[in-house]
Amino acid sequence: VKKPTFSFPVHDQKSFLKLAYTLENVGVGAYNGAGPSLRSKQLLVAAGEIVQIEARHAATVAVITGESITPHGAFDKPLTMKQVLAKAGPLIKG
Repeated sequence: VKKPTFSFPVHDQKSFLKLAYTLENVGVGAYNGAGPSLRSKQLLVAAGEIVQIEARHAATVAVITGESITPHGAFDKPLTMKQVLAKAGPLIKG
């Protein structure tokens, strides 16, 4: 796979934090969505270790920006690949 290039719409601290909030929450949803397809227990453990850190990042950005720490309620919603690409895809330029 060719290494992608990205275009992040960041112009100041506010736009950076808005993007960070979106990407961290998309990351949590992407890991939660992909988890059931992992057959390897080792990969599932690694994904679980990563997703909890992504959630901590999302919560930290939420506290800084005044956004909801739990935007989807008590449980994060798993995202499909289509949903992830709809949110993060516009940032991928090539």
